[in-house]
Amino acid sequence: MKVLLTGSSGQLGREIINSNDDCYEVLIPSRDKLDLSNQLSCEKYIKENKPDYIINAGAFTSVDKAEIEKDLCYAINTQAPITFSKVIKEYGGKLLQISTDYVFDGKGGIPYKTKDSTNPISVYGNSKADAEENTKNILKENSQLVILRTSWLMGKTGNNFINTMLKFHKQMKELPVVFDQKGAMTSTSDLAKVCWEIIKNWSLLKNHHICHWTCDGITSWYDIAVEIGEIAEKFNLIKKSAKVIPIRSKDYKTLAKRPYYSVLDCHSTKNILNLKPKPWKGELNKIISQIVEIN
Repeated sequence: MKVLLTGSSGQLGREIINSNDDCYEVLIPSRDKLDLSNQLSCEKYIKENKPDYIINAGAFTSVDKAEIEKDLCYAINTQAPITFSKVIKEYGGKLLQISTDYVFDGKGGIPYKTKDSTNPISVYGNSKADAEENTKNILKENSQLVILRTSWLMGKTGNNFINTMLKFHKQMKELPVVFDQKGAMTSTSDLAKVCWEIIKNWSLLKNHHICHWTCDGITSWYDIAVEIGEIAEKFNLIKKSAKVIPIRSKDYKTLAKRPYYSVLDCHSTKNILNLKPKPWKGELNKIISQIVEIN
């Protein structure tokens, strides 16, 4: 059984590779073999290799940069999965498309269910929502597609909120962080395991082509930043954490708009796969302990 993994050098891709229990042959092509921004490259690679599954973890993930580099963002986030879908439909391959909470506008006050309508407010969110809609149109009827939405992804490696906050805690005495955006963090190691569970139990999801997965517990960027400082002190990564100052989103200017509330309801995924989301504070503690081991 062949599984093509895109984005293998990213923080999620690395964990997906590490958590493979050797049941699958994992294809991890270099960019010169498979360039997500080049649709001819995408088509050629799939036709030549015919993977049984594609885990599309590769993406243009810089939310603010996407507002400027729109064409590249759409090429990678929208056109690549469309191309994958068209080719695998011909021979029966399956696509696990990693998506995001940013497909929602954040105006609701309760966790988003898998069947809720999308309404993105940024280029990045639009590119991922367009990918969802187009891949559904191509593959849904044949049960060849599962969309896995997640949020606030963090792991021990890569450019993510944890590593950024650890750096700032070391360098600053006061650290302003947004407190009025509510969401749920997700650990890369936990999400990677869910990816493999989806592939192993694909038949259970034939009537549930959209899944949600995050850690358990609603939080904010401010809450996470405070917790990171406390855990880092405990592990002696820093001598004294910065004082985290809560600020409103309107006082922290960014190119792209972010949803104010983007909590994902994971109950259907949890019940179908018989999995239990892990508490976010515990996962944060585990990730930082892994960072200590690396250092």
